[in-house]
Amino acid sequence: MGRWDDGRSPENGRSGKKRNYFKLIRRIIFVGFAVVAAAVLFVYFSTAGLNIEIIQRGGPVETISVKLSNNNFNSINNVTVQFDDDSIQSLGNMGPFASIFVSPDGGDSNFKTVVVKANNGQIETIKNR
Repeated sequence: MGRWDDGRSPENGRSGKKRNYFKLIRRIIFVGFAVVAAAVLFVYFSTAGLNIEIIQRGGPVETISVKLSNNNFNSINNVTVQFDDDSIQSLGNMGPFASIFVSPDGGDSNFKTVVVKANNGQIETIKNR
């Protein structure tokens, strides 16, 4: 038997190196899972904590609401919201991954800041408009 007896001669158009496509596809899938896991962790860690989102809708009746999101595995207690220097609104407890929509008292849509405190003042978030 000679060197080219396995059918891998340059005349056949194939090189001497045999590719293992199963291993290549498996590596591509593992790399894909790693990229997706990194993206999910990045999104989770960038939004972890107590978030405030101000939602303003125009039209015949203009509405402004504030969405509070607890993006933690732990619940937070004694959540309070204050718009500018208005009265403090007590919301109670928020469970893990919970969201609450809050509007200012009296329909006042000209507030500049929203202050949210939780866990007896240990967590404080301020959002400016």
